[in-house]
Amino acid sequence: MKKSIYLCLIALVFLTAWNYRDDHKRFVDVAGIDPSIKPGDNFFRYVNGRWYDTARIADDQSGVGSYSFMNIPQKLLLQKILDSVSKSKNVMGSVEQKVGDFYASGMDMATIDQRGYQPIKPTLARIDAINDVPSLMKFVAVEIKNGNRSIIGFGVSPDNKNSKINIAHLSQTGIGLPERDYYFKTDPSTLGIQQAYKKYVSTLFQLTGSDIATADKNAEIAYGIEKQNAAAHKTNIERRDVNANYHKLAVSYIDQTQPNIGWTTLLANLGATTDSVDMAQPAYYDSLNGLLKSVPISDWKIYLKANVLKEYSQILSKPFVDAA
Repeated sequence: MKKSIYLCLIALVFLTAWNYRDDHKRFVDVAGIDPSIKPGDNFFRYVNGRWYDTARIADDQSGVGSYSFMNIPQKLLLQKILDSVSKSKNVMGSVEQKVGDFYASGMDMATIDQRGYQPIKPTLARIDAINDVPSLMKFVAVEIKNGNRSIIGFGVSPDNKNSKINIAHLSQTGIGLPERDYYFKTDPSTLGIQQAYKKYVSTLFQLTGSDIATADKNAEIAYGIEKQNAAAHKTNIERRDVNANYHKLAVSYIDQTQPNIGWTTLLANLGATTDSVDMAQPAYYDSLNGLLKSVPISDWKIYLKANVLKEYSQILSKPFVDAA
């Protein structure tokens, strides 16, 4: 069983290298230096101009770049392998059977569309059951383990000051738009993005049964909390300073200074045993600590529902995927 998997991987590596040779050549052909432009006048155009003027976004893609020549072909190769495994009669309990059935279930659009948002109803029900800040934070911890960070940006990776050890990292999060400035710029383009984003959130609520007025109101509430989170974020420029975004703090200390978050309990719910963390942007968590008390639990529940709907929209039925 393992041998067959290894052979598939070896074949995939070989095909990847072969395809990369041709794809890389095509990439170099269209990305050549533009000798008509002086590098001192416009270095971006000097290096990328020819490619920028000729590259086209494929109809089934949202962008184009080096990944188009390297990543997408490999995804297609993997898809062929999965298609083959899912259509074969495999031994029950084998890796091939498990992988094949899992892939086939994900490709069964008829069943997925029929189920609507049923797969996340238990998650939404858990939000309905929240009645205080501790139960809210317990829900947040469970979702982090499912890959949904919501208001806590938690991860484990090497310590920036000592790469020999891993450390728990905490970073600013809690927003749905790309970065903080999207919430505060007032130019026509950004205002259009804000309105489109709120319309998207409203649509998700409507797809779960809310009428338009209620859905719009919920979208405004969720957006309002995101905007308050964004106000405590560092800008992209401020985040470039590595030293200014490193704060190794004792868990006992942040448990006292940010008591509403309940760090000791939160980390325990995450299964993380540590006496210190790197809190990259403490101002965000200071603000969150205050918002957990100043924002009504009912509004937080709406925010969490919006977050869950956005997180899982692309794997639900077609109306959710289309909205996303």
